[in-house]
Amino acid sequence: MGAFFVVATWNPAAASTYYTRQRETEYYAGSSEPAGIWYAPAGEFAIVDGSPVDRATFDRLYHARDEDGAPLLEQIRRHKERTPAFDITLSAPRSVGVVWGLAPYDTKRLIEAAQQKAVRATLSMLEREATWARRGRNGAFLEKVALTSATFRHGESRPAQHSDGKVFADPNLHTHCVCLNIATRQSDHTIGGLHSKIIRDFKMAAGATYHAALAHELEKIGFAIDRVGKNGVFEIAGVDDATIRYFSARRQEIEDELAEHGVISGEAAALAGAIAKATRSSKLEGESLRREDVWRDAAQSLGLDTESFADSLRDHSTVLDQQAAERLLSERMAALPANLTEHESVIERRELLRAVAAALVGTSLPAERANVELNCLLSQGAVVEIGRDPLGLPCYSTPEMLAIERNVVEQARRLANQSWLAVDPGALRDRCNASGLTAEQTDAALAATTSSAVAIVEGAPGVGKSTLLAPVVGGYAAAGCRVIATASAWRIANMLRDDLGIEARATASWIARLRAGEKILDSRTVLIVDEAGLLSSRDMGALLDAVTNAGAKIILVGDRRQLQAIGAGPGLDLVARAVEAARVSNIVRQREPWAREAITSFGGGRAAPALEAFADRGLLIEADGAKAAVTAALDAAEQIHAHDRGASVLILAKSNATVAAISRAARERLKEAGIIRGTEVSFTAATPSGHTAQISLAAGDRIRFLGRDDELGVVNGSAATIVNVSETAQSSSDASRILIEADINGRQTTFDPMRLADAQGRPRLGWAYASTVYGSQGLTVDHAIAYLDHSYNRHDIYVAASRARERTTLVLDAKSIDRRLASELPFDQQRDGLVFAEAQRRGWLAERLSRAAPKISTLDVIEGIRPLGRTAERSRERRRELSHEL
Repeated sequence: MGAFFVVATWNPAAASTYYTRQRETEYYAGSSEPAGIWYAPAGEFAIVDGSPVDRATFDRLYHARDEDGAPLLEQIRRHKERTPAFDITLSAPRSVGVVWGLAPYDTKRLIEAAQQKAVRATLSMLEREATWARRGRNGAFLEKVALTSATFRHGESRPAQHSDGKVFADPNLHTHCVCLNIATRQSDHTIGGLHSKIIRDFKMAAGATYHAALAHELEKIGFAIDRVGKNGVFEIAGVDDATIRYFSARRQEIEDELAEHGVISGEAAALAGAIAKATRSSKLEGESLRREDVWRDAAQSLGLDTESFADSLRDHSTVLDQQAAERLLSERMAALPANLTEHESVIERRELLRAVAAALVGTSLPAERANVELNCLLSQGAVVEIGRDPLGLPCYSTPEMLAIERNVVEQARRLANQSWLAVDPGALRDRCNASGLTAEQTDAALAATTSSAVAIVEGAPGVGKSTLLAPVVGGYAAAGCRVIATASAWRIANMLRDDLGIEARATASWIARLRAGEKILDSRTVLIVDEAGLLSSRDMGALLDAVTNAGAKIILVGDRRQLQAIGAGPGLDLVARAVEAARVSNIVRQREPWAREAITSFGGGRAAPALEAFADRGLLIEADGAKAAVTAALDAAEQIHAHDRGASVLILAKSNATVAAISRAARERLKEAGIIRGTEVSFTAATPSGHTAQISLAAGDRIRFLGRDDELGVVNGSAATIVNVSETAQSSSDASRILIEADINGRQTTFDPMRLADAQGRPRLGWAYASTVYGSQGLTVDHAIAYLDHSYNRHDIYVAASRARERTTLVLDAKSIDRRLASELPFDQQRDGLVFAEAQRRGWLAERLSRAAPKISTLDVIEGIRPLGRTAERSRERRRELSHEL
């Protein structure tokens, strides 16, 4: 019943009988598990904090009834879909569960006490920060209320088969916190329901708080921790990874499921949770052995001395002294503001709390220090409150980000008012007509060449933004100006270079040269920035500063509705505050009107009719499982090539791991066809996102370079075909040297992949059989096949569906969506094999594909502005939430 991968999980509670009927009550409070304990510091509903949970009281309050059976909530009569409670599950790291399961009585009780203290610390944080009740019409106002929760500690996961064939339930120490959806509003002493979304959104902060508290309590009783990772996850020092893997059989089952989806658990916590919940099996009936005996026998088969195992870990632990602990925390806190604003300009309070709590793990300091450190950040001005979110909770940023984003707007205003050389409108119009531009494209070209020193050309994917740049370049060149270009990706920059006949580089390269003091711009230079919607606030600020200082002109070409910047802040959106964008809306890339209309619908957040348009034409394939979806995608590509060998085909997926899964399947087909042949070499490589991956290569393989190498003449995104591979032993060591002979656009070269290694010694090299959606922005092909999953949003589908001139095929894993739908049901309704109706499945997917997640700037929060598409999305979410709240 435990949570997997995500330490703090959140679910609507099941029907009351799931918790109160005899069989389930035995699971929660029977002989194999202890009785529940109330968390109720406020003492509401006559509950004594820390007292045992009795069945009758729990059942009554679960149904929001007073002692006479009358409703505590008037709205119960009107809201049949009300959620009576929320189940927040806090799961200890597996090494903690293993040590607990094998420990002698006294040590076991100490670990259980540590777990209970960590649970209370987490609930206390949630009560302080995330427990609110709605008031007023449509819940327009929030009021702080107390939290009442029944906590049930469990010690095992569901039974699973282990690597040696044994089937048993692994030790898995975790606590279910059943938070009642009722609370007393102090303003008038009426009883209302909780705002569920706030509690749900705090689950990552809850996980970090739980980790910090549990680590501290374990260190107090003599255990050391190590392997501290994301969000404060850790393991007990001395419990090796092999032991953890063996006693994680249930997790391995889920990993196998994830492997079918082409993802790993670290990249797909939500999918892992969905699989965990949707594949629950019943507990084994009639077990004759005590679970501790089963665990001890299994541990002994691994060679562990179970008599001394747990206590020996305490005997040899080392805990930081106070001075060293304070120094370590101080270093982490000093780095925290910059880390938090690496990818986002605005820091929500839950994220700030999460980061501070995670920083405590491994310092030996108590979780209560999180509040102290957070307040220090604020009092010292390292982090500043800039406004409130739509729910009224505070939002923060750093002085650096505030200065950067204000500077971007100010620089844009100055450039907009600065007089610059204008291209003769008549001559430019003639150039546009000669190039066959539409009236809309011509108007955009004219807007880009006015006397302003900054211009924005914005438009949907496939409207010909790059095409209209040719007359612009020609006009400025005729006026004696130097035109250069940039784009976030080298591949797109090189396309600009080739298409426009001008110097072009990746944005990071230009910025590095500018910071090195090179005089790249002058008063007769025009800088064209393609895919400007991908620019962060920092990068936009660097370019605008350089343009201003040199007296140059900048033309920003992009689309805020497509993929968002990886870095912090929406650079293009900030400039658009000061500069009116010339909008190009008429799509010209797709040859069929229905496809252009569907893409427009995707971009506008109307995914349902767009999906139907694809389905009506047989271009929406619902496959039964991940493997079937990969097969369908590759079959679709083969059918296109069988019809037209010269057609360009692009297979797209959201994550690098899914792209790798598609690539592995593609290689198997190519091997069977004899296209990939001969000696094969394998080595550890780096993915574009910095993860580690194993890659195998042979003659006939298509590869993609993931970094720039001037000697080889490649940039990030360059592709090549392998002619031959070889591996030779080095005379000076046991290591071998790999040599790859490749054809790069008709030019043959031989290289050692280690010349492309990153700082960790992993070659930046991958297969070129599929691409991520992010890597495809700016590309145009004949046909595209997009592998859809739950992680897509409006920006992703907008880009993925608009790459192809001819046809785009959408492939989705129907079984995966069914699992996601099942995981959203209450616990008692979740089971493996649930199949949902096609309409329900598509409705769920359409809702996901309609969600926008635009970058937010500090100025958006300060001024109360809602970024593109955010208002409607939040309104829909709010309506959904209200149906489950009182």
